[in-house]
Amino acid sequence: MTSRLRFVVLAVLAAAALASVASGSAATVSPMLASSPFTPLAGPSVPCLNGGLPCYLPPEIQQAYNFPSGPTAPNGAGQTIIVVTAYGAPFVGPDIETFGALTGVPYPPNLTVVPQKTAIPAAQGSGHTYFWQVETDLDVQWAYAMAPRAKIVLAVANSDDTLDVAQVMREVLPKYPGAIVTQSFGMDETGPASDPSLVSTFSPMYLDVVRHGGTVLAAAGDLGASNGTEIEQILFPELGVTPSAMAAYPASDPLVLAVGGTEGNPYPDGLLSDAGTYGGEQAWNEISPFGDPGAGGGAPSAVFDAPPWQRSLHTKDRLVPDVSYNAALVGGALVILSCRPNPADHGVTLDPTCVDPSRQGYISVGGTSAGAPQWAAIVALANQVRMSQAKAPLGLVSPLLYDLARDKRAYARDFNDITTGSNALDLRALGAPAPSEFGFAAAPGYDLATGLGTPNVANLLGDLARRDSGEIPGNVAHGPKADKPGKVKHHHFDPSK
Repeated sequence: MTSRLRFVVLAVLAAAALASVASGSAATVSPMLASSPFTPLAGPSVPCLNGGLPCYLPPEIQQAYNFPSGPTAPNGAGQTIIVVTAYGAPFVGPDIETFGALTGVPYPPNLTVVPQKTAIPAAQGSGHTYFWQVETDLDVQWAYAMAPRAKIVLAVANSDDTLDVAQVMREVLPKYPGAIVTQSFGMDETGPASDPSLVSTFSPMYLDVVRHGGTVLAAAGDLGASNGTEIEQILFPELGVTPSAMAAYPASDPLVLAVGGTEGNPYPDGLLSDAGTYGGEQAWNEISPFGDPGAGGGAPSAVFDAPPWQRSLHTKDRLVPDVSYNAALVGGALVILSCRPNPADHGVTLDPTCVDPSRQGYISVGGTSAGAPQWAAIVALANQVRMSQAKAPLGLVSPLLYDLARDKRAYARDFNDITTGSNALDLRALGAPAPSEFGFAAAPGYDLATGLGTPNVANLLGDLARRDSGEIPGNVAHGPKADKPGKVKHHHFDPSK
């Protein structure tokens, strides 16, 4: 493995996923994130302003995306956001408290951690505990920052094996009807790095969530339109992976709002203007200072038919993503961590000497993982406004967003239409002669690089408050392919896939 396929690299996660397939054990998918190195905190100063990789603080993202402000602005009160993750973060409570104090979040966090209760003996986890600490802290801290009065329920699976992830969802989701569920993980939708049983396992749970007025979100992926299938082919040619445009699951499920990625235009600091307002964005397609490529996931589904709200796009297939959000690593999200990576295994696991939160540090995090929890917070704000008007929660929000987008005035008011860039992963950063041949260009209106675009939150909340709840379609899927008898595969979710 070359030096450019280490962690700080997204590709190492794909490598681990395919390695387990090759060995006949459970396959992994990656957490959908990229991060800078761990830097210890040095006093009460705000890290983003004092050296290190440039990153954004919550007030800056709120300014860029026009979150409502002031004493009467919605803050998520009365709403519940469920963050689904694996392994968790050993000191997630102290981490979120430090994050809130450093960044000026105006309310203390309301966090409940719910670990998986029933063990699944057949589950085989990747053991990538450091990656999942980053993912866990990112998700809870930024959902909290954008909806600070919302209750955050952290559902922690014992491992990233999908058997464990499904089990913790079965245990937790039914206890919170009407909740907003955010997932920053995924895997190839089809092929050797996929699990054909996932749709039949997860989609019924999503349907139950939306039937009870809840909303489900997922990150669309960080390895471009191909979801890293070229990397899979290079690392494990014996598997016979054929590179292709590849959507990630669960983002491709029509019951899920799929969140793609953008970056500032001009890169890296164009998102926020000098005047403190929205600047500009392009499709996220970045080579980090560490030489690692990342690009927003987005492609037609090979499993799901186009849901009713996408049929006006003249497609027979479900298209991913639906919306987007800042995903850049340079100009990413500040995240507070208690535990460093373990240098003995190239940063895959937590430093074993981390036994308390007294040595906290920070990192900058990019990837579509950052967008999913923040869009979940936006839904929480909208539901709070609707609740004040004695209206039902949004539920299945995708039909409402596409309906707004069909109205040219509403679309211009509620979304930042991203029209430049593409999501063809730049494989040259990994030594390939050319970028991926699979990619889609941003263009006016909906596109497979950025979906409908990024939110103008204050305007979007007003329009969503005036709409009815989203209707649940009757049948939105091709029949998922069943595993062959005796060939049951157990896969892992991972926050970079």
